[in-house]
Amino acid sequence: MKTPRVYIVNLGNYNRGQARGKWYDLPVDYRRVQRDLLLDEVHGEEYAIHAFENFYGFSVSEYSSIKELNAYAQQLEEVSHMDHIEDILEVYTLKEVLELGDNFDFVQADDEEDLAYEVVEQMGGLESFEPSTLELYFDYAAYGRDLALRGYRQSSNGYVRKLGR
Repeated sequence: MKTPRVYIVNLGNYNRGQARGKWYDLPVDYRRVQRDLLLDEVHGEEYAIHAFENFYGFSVSEYSSIKELNAYAQQLEEVSHMDHIEDILEVYTLKEVLELGDNFDFVQADDEEDLAYEVVEQMGGLESFEPSTLELYFDYAAYGRDLALRGYRQSSNGYVRKLGR
């Protein structure tokens, strides 16, 4: 998992056209930011966040507090051991992940059809399904069209096909 980072500027210097900023990996000690950016009475005590990376959907604004961002980074660290955590954080909030723990299933798939193939394979193939479940998903109309394309011809009372040669 990539470490969350923020680009912080001394807002007073920035407003005077003296851009002074720096990238920080989180969590970061606020006293370090104060020293690095000269956040003091002379140069200005306010900071602003002008860029950020690796926050996985977490809302970061120009005026987010360092304390809040550090807390988020520490929570991320708690789940960083999980397999596919970046994928999980694309669709679930960090709060949900923390509540559910390791109760996520990840399936490598390109689309929904591929997902179905992978899940059926993981379950042991079509043999693992009850016939009533299979019938819910079987497309009789599509199968019938394929049978007609493979040689079944319609008669007045049904369908006929040649067997053998």
